[in-house]
Amino acid sequence: MYDFLFKPFEEMTSEDYARVGFKSGLEVHQQLLTDKKLFCRCPAGKYMHQYEAEILRHMRPTLSELGEYDGTALMEFKTKKNIIYQIHR
Repeated sequence: MYDFLFKPFEEMTSEDYARVGFKSGLEVHQQLLTDKKLFCRCPAGKYMHQYEAEILRHMRPTLSELGEYDGTALMEFKTKKNIIYQIHR
């Protein structure tokens, strides 16, 4: 059990967060303009074939807040599937 005093948010330091083992992540979502949707056969909008950049994504499973792996993420990781995002302006 951790022994620490409560502090208002404005007074918290990075040492305080490290002491309690605080970890945080950022999840960003982007609406993509593609021919088809990633997880269903629903129609989607179309875009030009020219693009500015390309991002290659590999699924890597991580532990959830409960300390468990998501079964779907593990399955996707085992398939070694590559997801390619094309960046349009």
